Amino acid sequence: MALVGRYLIDTSAAARMSHPEVSRRLRALLASGVVATTASLDAEALAAVSGHDEYEERLAERRATREYLPTNDEHWHTALGAQRALAKTGLHHMVDIADLLTAALASAHKLVVVHYDASFETAATVLTFQHRWVMPRGSL
Repeated sequence: MALVGRYLIDTSAAARMSHPEVSRRLRALLASGVVATTASLDAEALAAVSGHDEYEERLAERRATREYLPTNDEHWHTALGAQRALAKTGLHHMVDIADLLTAALASAHKLVVVHYDASFETAATVLTFQHRWVMPRGSL
């Protein structure tokens, strides 16, 4: 089956859905059926829910609106390689491994990461992937 998703919405962008323009932009992507997700993005989103019922609702919503991309050992090795490369310049602590894993998956599947997090700019210095701010940096 061919990959339909063209975007990964990072938690840094999704967490700002209360902002009207962020909500409009992300809902448009979700409605068009071009958003994918990963286990790490799901885990981050689901960790923020208040209880079991909300967990089940959020998980069902994510499965209905996002294509699921499995994460394999190759993706982890890519993320760890990026972390190692960042360590050469002392920047490894600037990017969480979950963000490096998201970037590695975006690179592997040629997806765009939509975010509101400068760590993706840092990750892009050692990984080749497309990313864009959901809103201009510093505007929210």
